[in-house]
Amino acid sequence: MYLTIGLSLVVCLIALVFTIMVGLGKDKSDYSQKKSWSLVSWTYIVLFPVAFVALGLLYYFITR
Repeated sequence: MYLTIGLSLVVCLIALVFTIMVGLGKDKSDYSQKKSWSLVSWTYIVLFPVAFVALGLLYYFITR
């Protein structure tokens, strides 16, 4: 149970840091949809599969 809570806290902290970085780097005068997509496209390509694998491993080790 402590492992699940700790992992949840780490994920929340990573999301908070990512949100702050994106918010600070945003330039309101030069906004473009293409630039915005290029900044977050790595999230969909890299972070989601890694998160699903990590959750699968966590489930495996908890239920083992």
